[in-house]
Amino acid sequence: MSMSIPKCFCMKIKTLKNSLFIACFLGMSFVSFGQSNNFLSRSELIKKAIDKSYLIANTNAEINKTRIDRYKTYQSYLPNISINSSYTRLNDDISMTLPTLKIPVSLPGLPPGFALEPSIPPIVLQNKNIFKTDVSASMLLFSGLKVPLLSKAAYHKELAEGYMIEKEEIDIMLEITDYYDRLALLDQSLIVLNDSKIRLDEETAFAEKAYKVGLISAYDLSKIEIVKQELKAKQIDIDSKRKMIISKLNQMTDISKEELENIHPSLEIWNIDISNTQVESRTELKSLKEAIYATDYSKKADLTSYMPNVFAFSKKELYTKDLSALDPEWYVGVGLRWNILDGGQNYRNMQKTKLDLSIAQNNYHNTLSLLQLNMEKSQYELEEMNQLINVASEKKNIAIKGLKISIKQYELGLSNITERLAAETDYQNACLEYIQSIYQQRIACTKFLEANGSLTIDKIN
Repeated sequence: MSMSIPKCFCMKIKTLKNSLFIACFLGMSFVSFGQSNNFLSRSELIKKAIDKSYLIANTNAEINKTRIDRYKTYQSYLPNISINSSYTRLNDDISMTLPTLKIPVSLPGLPPGFALEPSIPPIVLQNKNIFKTDVSASMLLFSGLKVPLLSKAAYHKELAEGYMIEKEEIDIMLEITDYYDRLALLDQSLIVLNDSKIRLDEETAFAEKAYKVGLISAYDLSKIEIVKQELKAKQIDIDSKRKMIISKLNQMTDISKEELENIHPSLEIWNIDISNTQVESRTELKSLKEAIYATDYSKKADLTSYMPNVFAFSKKELYTKDLSALDPEWYVGVGLRWNILDGGQNYRNMQKTKLDLSIAQNNYHNTLSLLQLNMEKSQYELEEMNQLINVASEKKNIAIKGLKISIKQYELGLSNITERLAAETDYQNACLEYIQSIYQQRIACTKFLEANGSLTIDKIN
């Protein structure tokens, strides 16, 4: 059934068509939208988050502890010097009593067999009150190679922990990039919704006039209001999500929310080289490899426990008054200590270290296998996302054509308001799906770069 269309209706349709073409242009170019370049970049946010990260700060503290342990190993060669004082009271003096000697004397006037028996007082070797003060020193000369091996073990442990900092920085890069791109996703989605709102506002104004002249029913008019309320709900959801992202970025970087609110990034397709599928440069593998080296040196250090230790020692008495007759005033010497039997303790330590080395090697090979699988997965996902972008772009173009056709049919009275609004919704959903596909493609790119160990701030920015 056809009906005559008032002139005002046709004029309104022309206005709608002009608005549609503007919206189509915006819809095709919204992915390169950017309000201003005077806002914080991805790299600036990442650096701020890395500087604030408590996890990285704790890892740095652990590295410093390991470095101190490494310094302590070589400090084993430094001399140990101590001053010792003591007071001792014995029950009696330590003395030596000489036996009585009989000295025969043959002098005129003395009876035959007369002998002198002189009395010799006891010789005191040590007074019963003893006060001593001395300075003593000892110094390791040869450790059986244990010190340099333990130092190398600590050095490689330090490198392993350093690679873990790189891993934590990469995790921050991924998280900040995701939040940053979400802001772009929400901005571009809001543009699409605002364009739909403009067209629906114009449609509402025209529908109210058409309702007054009896061209549409109140039911048709209410359908437009329902779509507008659904649109408003989406805008409220976007605003809520944006506030949540701003709060999260504020927590991670300590940048004020006011400054973060000014971030309006663009959302563009990320083209990267997908030919690099090697995983050997992953920080996890580097860290595990250094852990293997550290454990291997610890194992070798345990073997040196069967080697002798050579040390020098000396002592100088500072208070000599109470020294015994046998005590030296000073002495120096060189000693050898060879631990022949320790009850099997070192043997058990060697067994544990051997098992630790086996565990470290197993962890490396297991992680390598998992990372290779993850590399394939990320490559497939990136290829899939690139294809889905093309599909979403094609759907958006089809939705644009469908919206133009729907408006023309509605203009000629060949379709009702339900079909017109359905076309509007399809176009809106197609645009949002296209934006979402770009966002997902960028996530796939970051995961791919992380998978092959080439993710850097420069590439993200």
